[in-house]
Amino acid sequence: MKQPLGFIGLGLMGAPMAMRLLNAGYPLHVYNRTKEKAQALIDSGGVWNESPANVARNVHIVFTMVTDDDALRTVADEIQSTLNGGCIHIDCSTVSPLLTATLEQEYVSSGRYFLHSPVLGSVPQATDGSLLMFIGGSDVAFQKTESLLKILCAKFWRFPKAEQASNMKLIMNSFIGGMIATLAQALTFAHHTGIEGNTLLEVLHHSALNSSMYQTKGKAILANNFTPRFYLENLLKDMNLFRSAGVYYSSPTPVADTVHQLLETAVKAGLGKEDYSAVIKILQERSNK
Repeated sequence: MKQPLGFIGLGLMGAPMAMRLLNAGYPLHVYNRTKEKAQALIDSGGVWNESPANVARNVHIVFTMVTDDDALRTVADEIQSTLNGGCIHIDCSTVSPLLTATLEQEYVSSGRYFLHSPVLGSVPQATDGSLLMFIGGSDVAFQKTESLLKILCAKFWRFPKAEQASNMKLIMNSFIGGMIATLAQALTFAHHTGIEGNTLLEVLHHSALNSSMYQTKGKAILANNFTPRFYLENLLKDMNLFRSAGVYYSSPTPVADTVHQLLETAVKAGLGKEDYSAVIKILQERSNK
């Protein structure tokens, strides 16, 4: 029988990642702040636990995928209260490098392990196991968990320290912010100049400027489909993390500063729970005034 695992945080990304581990034959202890999000996993054989501390008590390896620094700090405190010596906490959230560096030190000092393994991709990639993963932390912990991580991702990159994986993830999400702002700007400009949006996407497709993100999000925007794959409010959170890290490392972030303003306006307009591509609605609103 395979060793039991734990998974805490069953939102848009966490739920399909947890399901992959369960479908691979691993007994799975699960927890989420709202139990209904765990129901599909429970129905498939996952074991509901009443707290993160209880999950950690029952396993040697526990995964987390939570929203922000505050959530991870709270969950990590509970995990550390019951996780046995030599056991491993793998966090896949997008959070501050200062927090992951702190957690790595805390776990090491108490004879346990912390890996930060944030992922790049969305719900389809989490579902089919084609995520990209950045794994920072102990070689010992990585060797013990590599086969599990490969269930979740198509490719990974290793970093010696947890915060280096955190920073790579923030760099990638800064691209997401810059690219969606550019796409929204381009589609809005094309509309006002009589150029069909599909023509713009077709030209991009045949050029060196193309990306799958431009095509996927561009088509969704033209279809007025803003079903969330990545919440706009979470992209704003990540841009803020990137900007704060830039201050800490004395690295300027002028593009992120500009994108932040646009995303912040969108969240204030009530678009936070829509897909991040809904940022185009702010440009459309401005252009109609």
